[in-house]
Amino acid sequence: MRSLILTVISIGLVVGCMAAVAASEEIAIYGTYEEVPLVGEWPAAAKGQVAVGSVPFFVIPGNAGGLTLVQRATIVDARITEILSHGVLGPVTVKPIRGKPTVYVGAYRLITVYPRDAQNAGVECSWQLARQWAKSTAKALPKVMPRAFMGSLPPPWAGSTETVPFD
Repeated sequence: MRSLILTVISIGLVVGCMAAVAASEEIAIYGTYEEVPLVGEWPAAAKGQVAVGSVPFFVIPGNAGGLTLVQRATIVDARITEILSHGVLGPVTVKPIRGKPTVYVGAYRLITVYPRDAQNAGVECSWQLARQWAKSTAKALPKVMPRAFMGSLPPPWAGSTETVPFD
């Protein structure tokens, strides 16, 4: 009996360690809503455009996954900021998280697509919508990625290089 109990505890520890190792491969930024209780059925929210400046990424079609549109947008905003500040361009992929398709940029989780998203977007399934979002994200990222300027600008302490006539 004692060996059976030790075996069960050992298996539990091994499984727990394996889960911890698998989770460490992923970078997930949750923003400030990770401890917010999940919401029930809220009234349908207006669609939310995810964009950086004038470059659109995709449209979040409303509440889903127990989060409001505002909560989802806040989380995606934090994740895009993190991705851009680390200079990650990809690869942009779609992988399952708890059976739901999730868009990743490199190791960064960007957004999970729920069946309700697909329904509100008029798409057959959430995997199809996730692939659309991944494709548009891959197209948008290079346009908004910060770049270092390599040129022959004068140093900022040199003052103006323009001659201004005085009257």
